Amino acid sequence: MTDKTLLWSEEFNLPEGSAPNEKIWERDLGDGTDYGIPGWGNNELQVYTNANAFTNGSNQLELEARSVTDGSEGDAYYGPASWSSARLVTKHTLQVQYGHIVIRAKVPAGVGLWPAFWMLGARMDEQGWPLAGEIDIMEYVGKAPNEALGTLHGPGYFGDHGCGGKLNSTEPLADDWHEFGIYWKPGQISWHVDDIVYFTATPESVAPNAWVYDQKFYFLLNMAVGGNLGGPLAEDLPESNKLLVDYIRVFSHEGHGEVFHL
Repeated sequence: MTDKTLLWSEEFNLPEGSAPNEKIWERDLGDGTDYGIPGWGNNELQVYTNANAFTNGSNQLELEARSVTDGSEGDAYYGPASWSSARLVTKHTLQVQYGHIVIRAKVPAGVGLWPAFWMLGARMDEQGWPLAGEIDIMEYVGKAPNEALGTLHGPGYFGDHGCGGKLNSTEPLADDWHEFGIYWKPGQISWHVDDIVYFTATPESVAPNAWVYDQKFYFLLNMAVGGNLGGPLAEDLPESNKLLVDYIRVFSHEGHGEVFHL
């Protein structure tokens, strides 16, 4: 389904312990309060820091959700922060319109964890959410270990009423590495895990609401804990939980695809 012309890639091949490439990856920090959305709009438990995303020396990025018991991360909207984690963004550095976008990742097992690779419309500051659009390329929640979620959020269809689908795997997704991605061209987005396409959306899928996905978007990569979708945490959830990322790549798809370096 793709002509496999590589337009951009992030291979995370920095020395062990390096921060993600600052020319590409900005950071969202804190608990969302500074952005007007305490709990990041979803009652999430983590505070995002600069210290929870790093390369491991094996050409992989690690996003770590870490339990906090000593008050070292200060207060969150609910009191002393109980979890720290990481959220990376390309809003002011890199944007994409169309293409085959893939992430090869190993999600962590654990009820209450909620890693995601997603996109927001480049006009977010002007239009706000959900008018500018959101494309969730990969969401995984530990309470549903065999499911991968792909969703659109836009005007009239957002939150619990987003337009999306899910893959039901025969094995827990955390057991192995998987490639999560979308095939994106004008008027159509299809989601896949490895070689399985499990959902396709078109303007008819969201009608009579607006299709807002024929424009530039930027990437977000984060590891959330708890929240509306993640749900309650397991009592035996480990103190350290890592989302591992091998690569993120953007290919052209059926003649479409463009990467914008800002």
